[in-house]
Amino acid sequence: MQKTYNFAEKIRERVWMLWWQIKSDIREGIVQQWKRFAMLGIIYAVCVIYFIMICSFSRHIDSYTCGDMILWVLRGVKKYDSGVIKTVDISSVYMLPNIFVAYIVGNYVIKDLYGFGKNIIVRTGSRFNWWISKCIWGILTAVLSYAILYAVIIVAGICTGGVKLAPTPEVCYSAISMDKQIIIQNTNLTGLVISLMAMSLLMTITFCIIQITVGLIISPVIGYVIVMSYLIIGAFSDNPFIISIYCMALRNGIYSPEGYNILLGVIIMAAITIFCIVAGSLYIRKMDIINQKQE
Repeated sequence: MQKTYNFAEKIRERVWMLWWQIKSDIREGIVQQWKRFAMLGIIYAVCVIYFIMICSFSRHIDSYTCGDMILWVLRGVKKYDSGVIKTVDISSVYMLPNIFVAYIVGNYVIKDLYGFGKNIIVRTGSRFNWWISKCIWGILTAVLSYAILYAVIIVAGICTGGVKLAPTPEVCYSAISMDKQIIIQNTNLTGLVISLMAMSLLMTITFCIIQITVGLIISPVIGYVIVMSYLIIGAFSDNPFIISIYCMALRNGIYSPEGYNILLGVIIMAAITIFCIVAGSLYIRKMDIINQKQE
């Protein structure tokens, strides 16, 4: 009976320490970085205002909704056809916010490890708690980033009178470069918006976990370069492991039968995320955090 009580006490103590660590990461890695998140909000606002201007100058568009704004921001690029001579379109609206989220993640994890985090690990004796807390921080960073995007879109929708999730077909083929015939035949445009919202969040969570894991094991700069490479290569590649291809409206399987399988994308992102979390956990257990200095 005494052993069971002691085990339960240890579990409660570990959970409390993990919660304390998570609160510390929220304070240091999110609240203290409020200026960066505010800048991200400004970037989103500029993108949405640009979309509104496009619609205002188009004679084919009478109205637009929040769903249209989401599709436009997350439209991505069409499949690259090497047999057609044309300029490669790498959407800055799709790239810039993701690049800035990677900038927010930055070197926080390694900086914390060689600062306040080292003292926490020494005091608590739990490297695992420290690492899991950083993974949760990465997930929360991704969630907050998209919460900011959708807050900006909702405000824009209220101001323009289009607070609806259902996209407008005229906007889809006039402003978002979708195929008119496919749009007319596709009755599940709302499902397309919902799938993009979910897949984009999963993609950013995966990028955050990749970035903090590579940043811990190798270098934060390399982690940043890997995320950038995923985003850029996605404009050219059909490789199923380039996870950014699953999060583009113009390549989504719900939009077109030739689009990518969403379920496959979810499985690959989940596998990459789990692999990175496990790899980081194994590495931090053996890492000499006392004598090793920050590079």
